[in-house]
Amino acid sequence: MIENFLIQCKTRKMEVLQFLVAAFGGYVFGIIVMMIIRANIVEKECVTLGMLIGMIILVFMHFFGITFSFVREFNMALSMGATRKSFVGSYALFNMVELAGLELLLFVLGKIELALISVIYPQCEIILDVTQYFQWKYLLAVIVGMTVVELFLGAVILRFGMKAFWVVWAIWMFLTLVPVKLSENEVMAAKMHQLGEQIGLENIVQYLFAAGVVAAVIMAVLGWNLLKKQRVTV
Repeated sequence: MIENFLIQCKTRKMEVLQFLVAAFGGYVFGIIVMMIIRANIVEKECVTLGMLIGMIILVFMHFFGITFSFVREFNMALSMGATRKSFVGSYALFNMVELAGLELLLFVLGKIELALISVIYPQCEIILDVTQYFQWKYLLAVIVGMTVVELFLGAVILRFGMKAFWVVWAIWMFLTLVPVKLSENEVMAAKMHQLGEQIGLENIVQYLFAAGVVAAVIMAVLGWNLLKKQRVTV
């Protein structure tokens, strides 16, 4: 597995470079937008917009890029004699190391942005500092969660083709957009708020975390079962 991991390090250097460029590009763009906004408003409020935009771009690029990269690399590795276990293990390990490095980069960029804001706009109040959410438990959850989801979707595409991907995408969009639409309804929003107060914020977080762990385990098991039976589809 170590040998396969070293191969991943060599073959995926360009991938890492692309993610770095995307992060820096989004970061610089966000800072420029923030400066333009500050030049045209009088409110003394700021957000770490550079870090936020860089993070959003990076998440989308990584999600789609790794999903389809895994499909391509899986076929290539197996056609060259690699075992499923060694390839998937090394690919997942590299993916987690890569995500950890990107998280560290975003955190450093966020701190630099905060320093720039304090120098350029000393009277500005920071109303959103994304770096405060960079706690180890959240970072670890993102690393493991994204790796599991990306490889699971890759396994689904390998087994069922692109139609399955769009089905999963539709389900994901439904789960993310429907709650937003419901919250826009005043009656539903009031009921959801009341329910949230009854359950308690800490309990809700724990329930969501538990649900996420269960979902990750299920996807990991299903994904591996699909990959064990998957043939090369080049």
